[in-house]
Amino acid sequence: MQASFSAGAGVTPLVFSVNPRYPGKVTIMSGNARVETEGGEEYIYKKGPGSVVLELKFENMPSADFDGGFDYTTGSQASGTQSLVNWFINLSNAPFSYNDPFGNGYTVTFAVDKIEFQLTDKGLYEGVIALREETGI
Repeated sequence: MQASFSAGAGVTPLVFSVNPRYPGKVTIMSGNARVETEGGEEYIYKKGPGSVVLELKFENMPSADFDGGFDYTTGSQASGTQSLVNWFINLSNAPFSYNDPFGNGYTVTFAVDKIEFQLTDKGLYEGVIALREETGI
């Protein structure tokens, strides 16, 4: 099964040609902020719902998955195609579905305001995508 991003009707899904490398990194955050006073008292503040950050490491991602058909000048994707760059720039302002290679689905948003991928000597891309899933607790 291939990892993919999907959203509502009218949005072409992004099905990755190469799955993320596993094991992936998972960070669980409580939604609490902890501070300690000068007197040594600890205060815990609930700042919002907890979340899980999934870091997906991609190696040997073809340019068709990374930015294939994306026009950086107009910020638009070629008709009938999809890319990570388009998803990140134009479609990440609302929750979307991440479907992992094991058949699990997650409702996520991007956890960062930028993605950094390197172009390898083989013309392929390597990098990490961080996705956030709210846990509600």
